[in-house]
Amino acid sequence: MATPVPFGASGLLTIKQSAAIKNVHPNTIRNMIMRGDLPAVRSGARIVRIDPAALDAAFTPYIGGEYGAWATN
Repeated sequence: MATPVPFGASGLLTIKQSAAIKNVHPNTIRNMIMRGDLPAVRSGARIVRIDPAALDAAFTPYIGGEYGAWATN
């Protein structure tokens, strides 16, 4: 029989944990996953886990180039 892995030992986050870290609603995280903006691992019908590095990358603000600056006029 396999030894159960303690919750959170894999280093991956739940949707609820990810939302709390980024101070957004869990539905925001779910929507980002559905749009493909945030990669996630599904290991069951209701088990979704998110890599913390992917979460940080998805919420990193855009540093503009030519078209990245807001218009000031």
